[in-house]
Formats: sequence, structure tokens, C-alpha cells
Amino acid sequence: MRIKSNRRRSLQLEQLHLPLEEEDIRHNMKLRGVYRDRNAHHAIVYKVGKTKLSFVEMKKGRLVTQSLPDVKFFNVRQFERIEYPVERAVENFLKHGGGVSEKARRALLTMVKGLRTED
Repeated sequence: MRIKSNRRRSLQLEQLHLPLEEEDIRHNMKLRGVYRDRNAHHAIVYKVGKTKLSFVEMKKGRLVTQSLPDVKFFNVRQFERIEYPVERAVENFLKHGGGVSEKARRALLTMVKGLRTED
């Protein structure tokens, strides 16, 4: 009998072992990082303004940058920050089968560079 390894489960286990920031990330909403909405759509927030968040959302077709008021992003779309390595998420977004716009590619790569310089 052959036992299949479950890649999704291994990713979930990996997520559980990430260190939390000073405050629980679920309560510190206005941060750059990886988010998931109530429909399990993922987004990477790469820029946080005073009233708008700029992000790239994983969806069918070509990935493009979007901006929404923070109220709509959190209350209407119901995005929540998740514990997932940003570098891995960016890597997955850049490999998207539908393609990635040049602006979205630059935003994602700039975010990863910014994270590396913060360390």
C-alpha cells in the first residue's frame, strides 16, 4: 500500500511554527504581508497608505496590482493576515500560470528585497 504525502498538510504544519511578531498578526491589520479572504483568495499587500492598501491578488488570469480603501479590504472583502512566509508567497505568485503584469512583478520583487534588508 502506497501512502501519498500531503503537500498541503506539510505547508500547514510549517505555518504553525512561524514566529509571531510582538502583537498577534491577526490583530495588527495594517501590515504588508500575505492575506486570505473569506473565499480563500490570497493577496500580498505590498504598500500601506493612510487610507488605501495596494496589493496583488491571486486569481484567474493575469495578476495585476490593485488598491482598495482599508475599510473595504478588511470589512467588505474580509481579508485577514495569515502566517505564511512572504518570500514563498511571492515565489508562487510570480509562477502564476495566467501571467503577472510588469507592475505587479516589480511590486512583489521590491517587497521581497525590502524584507531582506530589514533582517
